[in-house]
This record gives sequence, structure tokens and C-alpha cells, in this order.
Amino acid sequence: MAHDEDHISVMTAKFAFRATMDAMANPIGLRERRHRQTSTDIRDAAVRLAQQRGWYKVTIEEICVEAGISTRTFFNYFPNKESAIAYGPSDIPATLVEDFVAAGPAPYSVVLAELITLAAHHLRDKPPRRDQAACMLELAKTTPGVLAAFLADLERFQNHLTDVVARRQLVRPEEEMPALISALALTAVRSGIERWSSGEPKDADDTPMPYVERAASLVNSIFTE
Repeated sequence: MAHDEDHISVMTAKFAFRATMDAMANPIGLRERRHRQTSTDIRDAAVRLAQQRGWYKVTIEEICVEAGISTRTFFNYFPNKESAIAYGPSDIPATLVEDFVAAGPAPYSVVLAELITLAAHHLRDKPPRRDQAACMLELAKTTPGVLAAFLADLERFQNHLTDVVARRQLVRPEEEMPALISALALTAVRSGIERWSSGEPKDADDTPMPYVERAASLVNSIFTE
């Protein structure tokens, strides 16, 4: 079992290194950076207002003023205010997806470990603030509209991960294993974020990644024990 875990760790570290090198060699363009920044600005504004005034008192117009955008711009990014605050995994850059698929079929323990690294890419590149994540998760527990938006985003992302796993393993997306692997990967990421957001900072580099990595190790023990 120890040998299997060591092998998985090495393979995951190699994939994470390739992903980092790819991001450095292929920086996102100006338009994409602006898109991401505007999306972040809207989410930040929604969280600040929710923390200050309570979610039900916040309007889309107030979010727009706080973020310094027009209402039209808001609706280019989000269909409603619930979606604006429902922080979920961001879309995976196409280059990272292609690297993952190009690695070819592998034992599912390796695929799962690398998929978790892939799915958590946004937590390394642009992690959320702890208070923002805690606010969103609390709203998801108490506000049906926010929960629905959060779950819809997770479902969309999980379907994408399922397709990516199927492409790598050369199987059909509707087969059971790709869906199971993607669900386990998303569970690890979500569990890591939830545990991180409910705790206290341990160092200056306060990100969810150590928590996600621990969750990934626990999930992968299913295959190695």
C-alpha cells in the first residue's frame, strides 16, 4: 500500500509541476484576465454587501455600484445575484485539460489524484478569501436560492470532469467509472474548502490547498488500502 501511495504522490506531483510550467509558459491573455477580474470583483462586491447588510436586503443594482460595473455587464457574467455569490470551481484552462488527457490511460487511483489537482487549479492560481468562502457556504446552508445556484455550478463542473476522465481513459462518458471518479474528485475539493473556511489561518500563505490535499489523500485510500 505504501508503494502505491508513493507512486500516486510522485505522479500527482509531476502533473502539478507540468500544470504550473504550462501556466507560466502560456499566460492567459489580457481579455481573459479582465474577464476573470470582473467576475472576481462582482463576487467580492456581493459578499461584502451580504456581510454588511444581510443577503435578502442586497439588490443587483447595489452589487453593480459596489463593483463599479453596469447592470448589463452583471448579466453578462451571472443570471442572478445568487449565482454571483455561489463560489464554485472555475473552468479549467484548455491547455491543462489537454495535458491531462494526453497522459493517456492510467490506473484509476492515479487518474483520481491527478484529477483532483486539475480540479483545484483555481485554488492555487487565485484562492478565495477565507471569510468569503465561509460567507458563501453559510448562505448556501440557509438560502435556498444560493444553494440551488451552488449545486447547479457543481453539477456543470462535475459533468465536465466526467467527460475529461472518459477522454483520458478511452471510454464513454456514460460509463459508471468516469462519473464516479469525477464525483470523488469534486468531493475532495469541496471537503477541503469547507474544512479550510471553518478553521483558523495556520500561516501567512493561507490557502485551501493543504486541506484539499489531505482530503485527496483520504479519498485515494479507497484505492490503495
